[in-house]
Amino acid sequence: MTSLSSVTDVAHHLARLLAAKPSGLFSDFDGTLSPVAPTPDSAEAAPGVPETLRQLASRVSLAGIVTGRGVDDVMQRVAVPDLLYVGNHGLEWFENDEHHVHPAGLEAEGGLPEALREIEHRLEAHVSLEGVIFENKRYSGSIHYRLTKEPGKTGEILEPIVQEIASEYGFWVSHGKMVMELRPGVSVNKGSAVRRIVTERQLGSVVFLGDDVTDADAFVVLRELRQEQGVDTCSVGVLTLDTDQRVIDNSDFLLDGVDDVVSMLLELVDLLPVVADQEVPV
Repeated sequence: MTSLSSVTDVAHHLARLLAAKPSGLFSDFDGTLSPVAPTPDSAEAAPGVPETLRQLASRVSLAGIVTGRGVDDVMQRVAVPDLLYVGNHGLEWFENDEHHVHPAGLEAEGGLPEALREIEHRLEAHVSLEGVIFENKRYSGSIHYRLTKEPGKTGEILEPIVQEIASEYGFWVSHGKMVMELRPGVSVNKGSAVRRIVTERQLGSVVFLGDDVTDADAFVVLRELRQEQGVDTCSVGVLTLDTDQRVIDNSDFLLDGVDDVVSMLLELVDLLPVVADQEVPV
């Protein structure tokens, strides 16, 4: 998919697809339901998002947020209790007052602070740390450099340092928009999380919205589920100023920014009937 889609066309397509029950609607947070913010702490859900998600949760069998943020963090920003929250790219799950953490996440928790401190120490020897944000998300870590004077240069210097430290501590590195992430050295990502949800809940139709390269992992899995298992799936990419090409290449539809996402979801609410009796395997 390479061209923008109209909000109305996407809403009508998703309404038809989600008519196949059990149905699931999932979304990333940053850059999808919240405008990309200068710092992680300053991100807020776009106006209308919490109420819209609350209504959608009563119209699909399962609605959820799948994000790189920690579960507690994103729950505070979304503030909708009737959702499945998957945080740290699939390392932690929260639903019905139950919080589960992948064993690899628990194992990573001990070494993460030291690894981040080592990266900070080594980076400081080469470039100013002004504008660099080190974020410990308990089970994974992020180094943001969007606010530095020269993000491109900082990223080039940061890359080999992060790779070396990650190797020493048994982490692997993923990239996002002006951010590098340390994650446990296991194949847990948004794609594996979505596959687990679809399989365990036996979903007949699934939609995922996202804007970053980590969301493309989920898009790829949805395409595989559609081709291999006949699940009705749809990936909706969200364009921002620095959208990765992998997001565009693996999207079924493209929307222009968070405003289009909110408008589309509002239309979707009007097109979907309330589900009287949710029957989703747990």
